[in-house]
Amino acid sequence: MSPKQQIESAAIVIDCRDHGESDSIVTFFCENLGRLTGIAKGAKRSKKRFVNKLEIFSSLRIRHTLPENNRLAFIADAELLDGFLNLREKIPCYTTASVIRELTLQATKEVEGDEDLYPLLIWAFTSLNTGRTPDLALIFFLIRFFSIIGYGPQLSCCQGCGKEILPAENYSFLVASAGICCDKCCQGNPAEKIKLSQGTLRSLSRALIQPLEQLNRLQLSGNSRQEALNFLHAYGRRLFQREIVSWTFLQ
Repeated sequence: MSPKQQIESAAIVIDCRDHGESDSIVTFFCENLGRLTGIAKGAKRSKKRFVNKLEIFSSLRIRHTLPENNRLAFIADAELLDGFLNLREKIPCYTTASVIRELTLQATKEVEGDEDLYPLLIWAFTSLNTGRTPDLALIFFLIRFFSIIGYGPQLSCCQGCGKEILPAENYSFLVASAGICCDKCCQGNPAEKIKLSQGTLRSLSRALIQPLEQLNRLQLSGNSRQEALNFLHAYGRRLFQREIVSWTFLQ
């Protein structure tokens, strides 16, 4: 494909910064291409092509070239599909969406398509925009996100004895080894561990296999939500070897 040939992509804005007096450098996550960074010439002066369209979290259909030789893609124009206005107007929704955005930027590379991540992002932002409880949306996004990028935590059996989860047992998540262990196998283990109840484990396991369109039917109790958030936060920090900056603002 010629680098000047333009194609169309469904895309979500995940970063935007000024470039010079009138241009913008925009990073999208596209349905078929994955992460794509391009330059929108004259975006800050545009009265038609880009006005109110390049806001972070906006869902668009963009017309663009493909990047070549480490150059930015050229973004010709954009059509707004959904501005997800509640994500910017409601602080809990904004901070939750910011965690999702930060991890997406951290975990993806340019033009490495992923057919599963784009619909998951659309699900998460739509859920937040339409009133889904932010912590539930984040929990279900993250458990599937880690699996999609190839680093899903092991939650089906004890890492120590290898036995499948039993109703009568208590379990903890070992952050360093990204798996669970029963109380017996955890004894004397100095590694960082986070208690996970049976209810939490069952709900997270269901979230991994539930069809995306039915994911909002799942519920978690208050205690299970806190357990899940604690473990997902700790696991994310371990996985990326850095603090998740936007997580600081969730409280």
